[in-house]
Amino acid sequence: MKKKREGGKAVVRLIDRVFGLFLAAGIVLGIFGLALEWVLLKGPSPALRDSFVMTMIWTRRFDFIPRIFLTKQEVDDIFDSHFVMNASGASTDTSLITVKAEEEIDPDLGPQPDAYGLIDEDGDGIVIVDVKKKGFVGKMMVVYDPSRIIVGKPEVYGGYGMPLDALCERYGAIGGINGGAFYDEDGSGTGGFPDGLTISDGEYTLMGHERTFVGFDENNILFVGDIDEETAKELHMRCGVSFGPALIINGVGEYGGYMESGINPRTAIGQRADGAVLMLVIDGRQIHSIGCSFGDARDVMIDFGAVNACNLDGGSSTVMYLNGQYINSPSSASGTSRNLPNGFLIK
Repeated sequence: MKKKREGGKAVVRLIDRVFGLFLAAGIVLGIFGLALEWVLLKGPSPALRDSFVMTMIWTRRFDFIPRIFLTKQEVDDIFDSHFVMNASGASTDTSLITVKAEEEIDPDLGPQPDAYGLIDEDGDGIVIVDVKKKGFVGKMMVVYDPSRIIVGKPEVYGGYGMPLDALCERYGAIGGINGGAFYDEDGSGTGGFPDGLTISDGEYTLMGHERTFVGFDENNILFVGDIDEETAKELHMRCGVSFGPALIINGVGEYGGYMESGINPRTAIGQRADGAVLMLVIDGRQIHSIGCSFGDARDVMIDFGAVNACNLDGGSSTVMYLNGQYINSPSSASGTSRNLPNGFLIK
């Protein structure tokens, strides 16, 4: 009986020591974290401070962290000085895009590199390229035929959105990326209330605020800019969503300083001069990839030949889906897709 009691006490002591070890480690890490934050926010580099603040604000669930050492007014002033969401006002020059007809492939030669050095090995009209840069990784999906791109959305708005795989199933699409803005208070939005203009299957839905619009017209040319509902109808836009900022307009890079957005997961869409559509996702908030800025996403798009490009919803909404699986590493709690208000899909 005595041995059992002693054995029980030993187990209790072990559990107590392990708990104490974790508690001490948590305290040390907490102190270290607060010290590091103090250096970032109160140190000699305003640029580093602003980048940290913008990263936390865009992360939503952690937007309270900067206010540990900064007043609400200081945080608001930093955000207001760097917040960018609208395009410069330049209109899309359609003459810069010439949608190429599908080329016949000589079976004797096999798949050949396109003008940008990419090869469609399996002939499905889609090429996936791994993006690897300092501090972040992601995927670029090149879709050669822009007429295959549509915008999918839930049957009705007002409740819940749909995960990207469910949107693909609803529209018979083989893949795609997440799309535009939605009401997402504290990072826990249902995806059922889009913010801005959404066009899908010729149906126009306008909710909330005016934002930069990105979408395709009936000639399958991608437009990016401050396009309201009336203008979209005049331009015969067949599909599109609202977010921003514009990354590239008519071959010219737009906004993109790291302070404007902080470092986060990113999604973007663009179009090359030959009409091919560029869909980009950058992983973030993970060990293998911390994320990137607007400017980083813009530069990747430029590397791949984008003439026009726009930032889409990022953070935990960033997902890419193809042929029955998510092919990036989402930062959402589920590790897959959140409920979304819309997405750019591939038929």
